[in-house]
Amino acid sequence: MKKTANIKDLVELMRRLRGEDGCPWDKKQTPQSLTTYIIEEAYELVEAIEQGEPEKICEELGDLLFQIVFQSQIFSERGQFNLYDVIDRIYQKMIYRHPHVFGDKRVEKPEEVKKQWVELKQKSHPQKSALGDVPRSLPALLRARRITDNASQVGFDWENTEQVLEKVEEEWKELKKALQSKEQTRIAEELGDLLFALVNLSRFVGVNPETALKLATERFEKRFAYIEQQAKKLGKNLKEMTLKEMDALWEEAKNKGIA
Repeated sequence: MKKTANIKDLVELMRRLRGEDGCPWDKKQTPQSLTTYIIEEAYELVEAIEQGEPEKICEELGDLLFQIVFQSQIFSERGQFNLYDVIDRIYQKMIYRHPHVFGDKRVEKPEEVKKQWVELKQKSHPQKSALGDVPRSLPALLRARRITDNASQVGFDWENTEQVLEKVEEEWKELKKALQSKEQTRIAEELGDLLFALVNLSRFVGVNPETALKLATERFEKRFAYIEQQAKKLGKNLKEMTLKEMDALWEEAKNKGIA
């Protein structure tokens, strides 16, 4: 019967790969050289989760875990920390951040838990901004969402969706004025303000802006593919078609429920 590997086996495997008789490529890597792979594996995991395939999710979780073990091994070789230090730190942090589970604090709603989380995080790092250390490497929409969410936890927020909609309309009007001015810097600023307002709106209506934009892009791709297919059947090249003809095919795609 095949033995099921555990975390200790994975640590030992990584140590072997980095060892004297290990893999030349693995031995050459540094924390910096591996950052690209961490990002790639994280995105591949997200895609697997969105597809809802358990086997694929399991595989991608393993790939991401391997990157964590890889990084930990490099720092262990430097005598700074190892994987077990990483596990212990997150273990202790989770206990501290959940006093309503491991202590005598009482909270009932998810919103209360989130607020408590922010308060405890600030207590642990009083010198840091209430906005938190949101990575600049995050996609812009996700980073905006995280930052506005953190600001809301300390009361810097609108009271309802209608107020956010008013802000969106205000920013839209300002963008139109900027477009009339033809000042590129001003246009960029106002477009950014409008996108930021829309991110706030997404938060109020409970929609992930990154996911919403991703799905919209995928809908565009599928409908555009339909236009290409129909044009090919008609023996036409897209560049030879009028916008009116392509729009008609676009509407066909929508009516067929292509999304």
